[in-house]
Amino acid sequence: MTESTSHLEKLPDEALHLQALERMRQLEPYYRWILDLVEQHLGKRILDAGCGIGNFTSLLAEHAEEVVAADLSPKNVAVLRHRFRDQPNVRIACCDLEGDLMPLGTFDTIVMLDILEHLERDAAALTALREQLVPQGRLVIKVPAITALFGSIDEASGHFRRYSKNTLSSAIERAGYRVLRVRYMNVSAVAPYLLKSRLLRPKANFSRTFSERQLRIIRAAIPIIRTIDRLTGPPIGLSLVAVGEKSS
Repeated sequence: MTESTSHLEKLPDEALHLQALERMRQLEPYYRWILDLVEQHLGKRILDAGCGIGNFTSLLAEHAEEVVAADLSPKNVAVLRHRFRDQPNVRIACCDLEGDLMPLGTFDTIVMLDILEHLERDAAALTALREQLVPQGRLVIKVPAITALFGSIDEASGHFRRYSKNTLSSAIERAGYRVLRVRYMNVSAVAPYLLKSRLLRPKANFSRTFSERQLRIIRAAIPIIRTIDRLTGPPIGLSLVAVGEKSS
């Protein structure tokens, strides 16, 4: 059993998960925030690895000559094929990130947003992906942060772990990359997440713990949340964003 297959088995309500991803499409300002943090590291040919239904892929396609949107779930891939049917610079692939990726070709940049925590052998997966990068190609990663926050939401989301700056940097370096940047993101969400995970203790995938009203509030608050991050550093955050460069 591969780690990616294990991830799917950890999400038995795949149809509900797909519905949650559809609802998250309204958080386009949040995805654009991520894009702004990593845009300088994006090349002309990008692999969006484990892209879900393409909520970030759509933004990558605005900046790249070609984006390969790859996901293991056939249901996600069906959505991707429909969503990007009229975008010639987006190619869809159904594949296991730890399988044979050579047919996909090589890339200037590989993006993994909230994927690495789902893989039991994270450094091994990054090592395999390294072969798909051109020399000095970039790896862009976003993962859940603060190991002490690991709990029922993570378990229901199919997470093996949350990360600290040190553990994420270590995984990237062990896989044969030079770490260019590791920074926290979204300090404003730490306290609400702590309240939700420790007091309410929902046993549901993280994407499904938000009501429609909450998502609308979050969307409206993104400019303020971004400003707080910019003013504070931030010293901590609900997520970590990292960039690695393929070592020679």
